[in-house]
Amino acid sequence: MKKMTKIFAMMMCIVLAIGCLTGCGGKSEEEILMSAVTGINNAKSCEIEVGMSGKMSMKMGEESQDLDLKMDLKGAMFQDPIKMKITGSVSSMGQSALMESYIQKENEKYVLYSKTAGTWTKMELGDLDTALASSGMNSFSNQLSADIGQYTKKEEKKEGETTYYVYDYKISGEEMKSTLEGSSSSVKSLLSSLGEVEAKEYEELMNRVVSSIGDVSLTVYVDVKKQEISRVEYPMTDMMNKMLDETMKYVKEKALEEAEGDEAEEVKKMMDSIELKVSDMNMTMSYKNVNNAEDFKIPDEALKAKSMNAALSGLE
Repeated sequence: MKKMTKIFAMMMCIVLAIGCLTGCGGKSEEEILMSAVTGINNAKSCEIEVGMSGKMSMKMGEESQDLDLKMDLKGAMFQDPIKMKITGSVSSMGQSALMESYIQKENEKYVLYSKTAGTWTKMELGDLDTALASSGMNSFSNQLSADIGQYTKKEEKKEGETTYYVYDYKISGEEMKSTLEGSSSSVKSLLSSLGEVEAKEYEELMNRVVSSIGDVSLTVYVDVKKQEISRVEYPMTDMMNKMLDETMKYVKEKALEEAEGDEAEEVKKMMDSIELKVSDMNMTMSYKNVNNAEDFKIPDEALKAKSMNAALSGLE
């Protein structure tokens, strides 16, 4: 069961970019779209607001539970040097947890500072430059494609005094795979501090998960007057269910590999009874103050926190 605990921990690692032309200088819709895409892709800093909500159904045998999930985050990202700040809350089952995190590069290694339940922790994430480059987090250049063919115009929307061009934006399965593989590399770097077995298991799992996702369609809102990307809406239900299904298949296989003798049938029955599904899962990411994000300083109490790497390395 010790190995099962590690596998479920890796699961949690899995379980996180628009109509009138008034004031636009007479530019065409395509020119405004490409100007907005170029703007966010070349940004040196920006502030983001992320909201995600949905439901998760968990079932094991005759027992089942439905959970409401809600996450509200605010952040600031800078590219030179790379540093990030994220604050917000995560709510489920009537309980809410506040979070505050910072990432910056120190002595050629990225360091994560996190505050949970009033306590600061520090963790070295290693040299993540390659992983960040693959996932697009080392710059904004991979936020949205400059290929106009990936955008399909929808009906314009007006919210208050702001007019938006709205587009369906399709990301191919191969693009999703590349992005998620890059993002997973950062987690794999962290898991490597726990040992080669965990890192290899995570890589094997993520290879299967990212291959199962397929194409994804997002909705992009362009502020016509500002010629900026305002927000991107992500339908998460289908993608999350594919990821959960593939993860549970992997967990079941690993559990049966470890089972011995008569235990195998009992383990198989138990694993077959487990079901995880999400519904109405959606995420919205809004961009603000592009190239004019408010700078931040990591709190002194965070910088003084003890490193968790040594403690994690001692886990067996």
